[in-house]
Amino acid sequence: MVGFLDGNVKIRSPNSAILSSVQYFHLERLTIDLLSLLAVAPMLHTLQGKFRTPDLKLDRLYPCLLHLQQLRIELWNITWTEMTTLLSSFPRLVYLTITADNVDSDMADGFAWARSLQHIKHFEFKLKFIYDAFEQQPLNLDSFRTKFWLEEKKWFVTYDQRLNADGSSLLYSNSSSLIIYPPHEIIGTLVSESTASELTSFSHVHCLIINDQYLKYPFLHRYTHIKELYLSQVTTTFPTTLKDLMACLDTSQIITCTIGHEWSKDLFYELIEFLYSLPRLRRLQISSVHLNYFFLQQWPHIMDLKIENDFQGGLHMLCSNDIDALCHSFTNIERLDIHSSSITDLPQLLNRMKKTLTDIIIRQSRKVNNEQLITREWIERNTELENFHYTCDFWNAIRLWL
Repeated sequence: MVGFLDGNVKIRSPNSAILSSVQYFHLERLTIDLLSLLAVAPMLHTLQGKFRTPDLKLDRLYPCLLHLQQLRIELWNITWTEMTTLLSSFPRLVYLTITADNVDSDMADGFAWARSLQHIKHFEFKLKFIYDAFEQQPLNLDSFRTKFWLEEKKWFVTYDQRLNADGSSLLYSNSSSLIIYPPHEIIGTLVSESTASELTSFSHVHCLIINDQYLKYPFLHRYTHIKELYLSQVTTTFPTTLKDLMACLDTSQIITCTIGHEWSKDLFYELIEFLYSLPRLRRLQISSVHLNYFFLQQWPHIMDLKIENDFQGGLHMLCSNDIDALCHSFTNIERLDIHSSSITDLPQLLNRMKKTLTDIIIRQSRKVNNEQLITREWIERNTELENFHYTCDFWNAIRLWL
């Protein structure tokens, strides 16, 4: 469930005769009453979603879910008291992942966490603190250095703090797949302290931002399990070539790559050569401004392509020749994500790629009028697509399953 209007999401009142047998539920970008969800889905085994803390209504009694074993939850402004209330409803939980923003110092007590995590086998967390959380008393990282953390569970924790006036800080588990490094929430000059004996590698980091303003190139060899790579360029040229920059980075596991729209055109031929050398690259996100550079090669291994709309006022729109070139270079695209303003003839593109596509996302402006809105009827009338499933969310983003 993604991006529905809050008013369109209703959960039927609990009925002892009609209960859901759903075991896995993943939602994002919508408000939902967690208590009602749990009441009608007692067989829930895995729950993943974002929640605004007030919507959890933690002052009410929650039913104990004996089947829920995996919980991956993102929260905002939650207190430790509210967290313990929430966790007490899941006595059989074994896999727990928590991301929480705008939290206070009460969430940084390793002793309290240990009491609540006795039966958890896998635990990942990332906590971003309010600016003055540790103004009165600094964080006690020793509370995460007990026998429970270091010997029994072998869960190691790192604390990052930005060295400037805003006091941004982040506490996270070293084994967490949630971490993007450098942490984008507090990007800049950081001071780190870890409960591990030494930070010799960042094997827990799955997503890496290559940003020449902040990244220290000599430490690239520490990243050994990178699956997502974001290339963002602030200055006009790198102090060294991209090839040299990546020489010490293990690129064998990279599946997803995003190219920032600000990337210099002078470095694109070098970039294309680098991307073409990635053995497992399957997903690519690029701006329509740069798409023509990819027409110089064939990319049969790319199965997921997202084309961002032009950030320069619609100066780069895909014309008929561009569509021919795109279909020639990307021959096996299964999932296509594109903004309607990036292309002059959307039906032509869909008709050309329909044999390989299974999943299509068409983004539109929220201000688009009814005459310009791409509807199910418009698709049936203007394209050769048949037997497809159609949804349109609050942001006028269309999703098609073929």
